[in-house]
Amino acid sequence: MPVLYGAVIDPSDQSLLLREPDTSKAYVLDTNVLIDIVAGTPLQVPTNSHVNISSLSLVELAAPNHMDVSVAEAVLNSIGVQDVVSVSREIAVMASELRKVQPLDPIDACIAATACVLDAVLVTNDGRLLRHPVVATSTFPFLLDSKDETV
Repeated sequence: MPVLYGAVIDPSDQSLLLREPDTSKAYVLDTNVLIDIVAGTPLQVPTNSHVNISSLSLVELAAPNHMDVSVAEAVLNSIGVQDVVSVSREIAVMASELRKVQPLDPIDACIAATACVLDAVLVTNDGRLLRHPVVATSTFPFLLDSKDETV
Protein backbone atom coordinates (compact mmCIF):
# COMPACT_ATOMS: atom_id res chain seq x y z
CA MET A 1 0.00 0.00 0.00
CA PRO A 2 1.40 3.44 -0.87
CA VAL A 3 2.52 5.81 1.83
CA LEU A 4 0.37 8.89 2.40
CA TYR A 5 2.29 12.09 2.97
CA GLY A 6 1.34 14.74 5.47
CA ALA A 7 1.92 18.41 4.86
CA VAL A 8 5.41 19.41 5.92
CA ILE A 9 5.95 23.09 5.26
CA ASP A 10 9.50 24.36 5.30
CA PRO A 11 9.59 28.15 4.86
CA SER A 12 12.98 27.91 3.15
CA ASP A 13 11.61 25.51 0.51
CA GLN A 14 10.79 27.71 -2.45
CA SER A 15 9.49 24.84 -4.57
CA LEU A 16 6.20 24.70 -2.62
CA LEU A 17 6.74 20.96 -2.37
CA LEU A 18 4.64 19.68 0.51
CA ARG A 19 6.82 16.66 1.15
CA GLU A 20 8.96 14.83 -1.35
CA PRO A 21 8.80 11.04 -1.22
CA ASP A 22 11.95 9.13 -0.33
CA THR A 23 12.17 7.92 -3.92
CA SER A 24 12.49 11.44 -5.27
CA LYS A 25 12.92 12.19 -8.95
CA ALA A 26 9.62 10.51 -9.86
CA TYR A 27 6.92 12.87 -11.12
CA VAL A 28 3.35 12.68 -12.37
CA LEU A 29 2.35 15.65 -14.54
CA ASP A 30 -1.20 16.93 -14.14
CA THR A 31 -3.20 17.81 -17.25
CA ASN A 32 -2.89 21.56 -16.59
CA VAL A 33 0.89 21.20 -16.71
CA LEU A 34 0.68 19.40 -20.06
CA ILE A 35 -1.49 22.22 -21.40
CA ASP A 36 1.09 24.78 -20.20
CA ILE A 37 3.83 22.80 -21.98
CA VAL A 38 1.79 22.73 -25.20
CA ALA A 39 1.36 26.52 -24.82
CA GLY A 40 5.14 26.94 -24.75
CA THR A 41 6.30 26.67 -21.13
CA PRO A 42 9.45 24.53 -21.21
CA LEU A 43 9.64 21.42 -19.07
CA GLN A 44 12.84 21.29 -17.06
CA VAL A 45 13.14 18.42 -14.63
CA PRO A 46 16.08 17.24 -12.55
CA THR A 47 18.45 14.86 -14.31
CA ASN A 48 17.60 11.16 -13.91
CA SER A 49 13.98 11.90 -13.06
CA HIS A 50 11.14 9.65 -14.19
CA VAL A 51 8.18 11.51 -15.72
CA ASN A 52 4.75 9.88 -15.86
CA ILE A 53 1.17 10.88 -16.59
CA SER A 54 -2.16 9.30 -15.82
CA SER A 55 -4.05 7.87 -18.78
CA LEU A 56 -6.83 10.26 -17.74
CA SER A 57 -4.57 13.21 -18.55
CA LEU A 58 -4.20 11.83 -22.07
CA VAL A 59 -8.00 11.66 -22.29
CA GLU A 60 -8.31 15.27 -21.09
CA LEU A 61 -5.51 16.51 -23.35
CA ALA A 62 -6.93 14.81 -26.43
CA ALA A 63 -10.47 16.01 -25.72
CA PRO A 64 -12.64 16.95 -28.69
CA ASN A 65 -11.98 20.51 -29.86
CA HIS A 66 -8.58 20.56 -28.13
CA MET A 67 -6.17 18.29 -30.01
CA ASP A 68 -6.07 14.98 -31.81
CA VAL A 69 -4.88 11.98 -29.80
CA SER A 70 -1.93 11.45 -32.18
CA VAL A 71 -0.82 15.06 -31.55
CA ALA A 72 -1.21 14.54 -27.80
CA GLU A 73 0.93 11.39 -27.97
CA ALA A 74 3.56 13.27 -29.98
CA VAL A 75 3.64 15.94 -27.27
CA LEU A 76 4.16 13.29 -24.60
CA ASN A 77 6.99 11.72 -26.59
CA SER A 78 8.65 15.09 -27.20
CA ILE A 79 8.78 15.95 -23.49
CA GLY A 80 10.06 12.55 -22.43
CA VAL A 81 7.07 11.04 -20.64
CA GLN A 82 8.20 7.52 -19.78
CA ASP A 83 4.87 6.00 -18.74
CA VAL A 84 1.17 6.60 -19.30
CA VAL A 85 -0.29 4.90 -16.24
CA SER A 86 -3.70 3.26 -16.47
CA VAL A 87 -6.19 3.53 -13.64
CA SER A 88 -5.81 0.30 -11.68
CA ARG A 89 -7.88 -0.99 -8.79
CA GLU A 90 -5.19 0.28 -6.40
CA ILE A 91 -5.34 3.78 -7.94
CA ALA A 92 -9.16 3.75 -7.81
CA VAL A 93 -9.16 2.79 -4.13
CA MET A 94 -6.55 5.45 -3.34
CA ALA A 95 -8.62 8.05 -5.26
CA SER A 96 -11.63 7.17 -3.14
CA GLU A 97 -9.56 7.64 0.01
CA LEU A 98 -8.20 10.99 -1.20
CA ARG A 99 -11.76 12.20 -1.85
CA LYS A 100 -12.68 11.36 1.76
CA VAL A 101 -9.95 13.69 3.00
CA GLN A 102 -10.78 16.61 0.68
CA PRO A 103 -13.42 17.05 -2.02
CA LEU A 104 -11.93 16.38 -5.47
CA ASP A 105 -13.55 15.56 -8.77
CA PRO A 106 -13.02 11.92 -9.80
CA ILE A 107 -10.47 12.63 -12.55
CA ASP A 108 -8.32 14.88 -10.32
CA ALA A 109 -8.53 12.29 -7.54
CA CYS A 110 -7.36 9.53 -9.91
CA ILE A 111 -4.46 11.65 -11.20
CA ALA A 112 -3.41 12.46 -7.61
CA ALA A 113 -3.81 8.81 -6.62
CA THR A 114 -1.54 7.83 -9.51
CA ALA A 115 1.21 9.96 -7.96
CA CYS A 116 0.59 8.43 -4.51
CA VAL A 117 0.66 4.85 -5.79
CA LEU A 118 3.86 5.53 -7.76
CA ASP A 119 5.39 7.27 -4.73
CA ALA A 120 5.89 10.28 -6.98
CA VAL A 121 5.43 14.04 -6.76
CA LEU A 122 2.33 15.40 -8.47
CA VAL A 123 3.28 18.44 -10.56
CA THR A 124 0.23 20.68 -10.82
CA ASN A 125 -1.03 24.24 -10.69
CA ASP A 126 -4.46 23.16 -9.41
CA GLY A 127 -4.94 24.88 -6.06
CA ARG A 128 -7.15 22.13 -4.65
CA LEU A 129 -4.50 19.51 -5.38
CA LEU A 130 -1.67 21.71 -4.09
CA ARG A 131 -3.55 22.10 -0.79
CA HIS A 132 -4.39 18.41 -0.41
CA PRO A 133 -2.87 17.33 2.91
CA VAL A 134 -1.74 13.84 1.81
CA VAL A 135 -0.47 14.33 -1.76
CA ALA A 136 3.16 15.27 -2.39
CA THR A 137 2.98 18.17 -4.85
CA SER A 138 5.07 20.76 -6.65
CA THR A 139 4.02 23.72 -8.75
CA PHE A 140 4.93 24.17 -12.41
CA PRO A 141 7.28 25.42 -13.69
CA PHE A 142 9.69 23.86 -11.23
CA LEU A 143 11.82 26.10 -9.05
CA LEU A 144 14.96 23.99 -9.15
CA ASP A 145 17.74 24.31 -6.61
CA SER A 146 21.10 25.36 -8.02
CA LYS A 147 22.44 21.88 -7.18
CA ASP A 148 19.78 20.27 -9.41
CA GLU A 149 20.60 19.79 -13.04
CA THR A 150 18.06 20.19 -15.80
CA VAL A 151 17.45 18.09 -18.86
